[in-house]
Amino acid sequence: MRFEVSDTELVKIATDELKHFSETRFLNLPRKIVLNFFENDQPIGFVSFDVRWINRNAYITYYLVPEKRGKGLGKAMVLEAVRFAFDTLNMNRITAEVYDYNDASIALLRSIGFELEGVMRKAKYHAGRYHDIHIYGLLRENFGRE
Repeated sequence: MRFEVSDTELVKIATDELKHFSETRFLNLPRKIVLNFFENDQPIGFVSFDVRWINRNAYITYYLVPEKRGKGLGKAMVLEAVRFAFDTLNMNRITAEVYDYNDASIALLRSIGFELEGVMRKAKYHAGRYHDIHIYGLLRENFGRE
């Protein structure tokens, strides 16, 4: 048996087998939604969602420029984005993957109500060693709406 590297799949998945795959395999819907945040007309960060429309689940990524950290702006951005995801995008859950060494991000997620749901052991290679990836989730029904 041999293989070739390609950018397309030569075998198509049978329709009755699609239930075993992510919706991204059979839907061509836009998946990424980005909320850019500004202070005094200057961009300071973003929150983006990689959306799974059928499952009503969005994977969240967020970033705040270093000089704005430690002032509560990151939490405010993520809270606003979570409200948007639940109220406007009609999501049922939001999922976050965080590296075990990112203490600030873990604290932010916990402060909003995200719960640790699992750990992918040694799934991230960084700085010469392997790290765990923590999976956090927040359900619409558990969101505190601060």
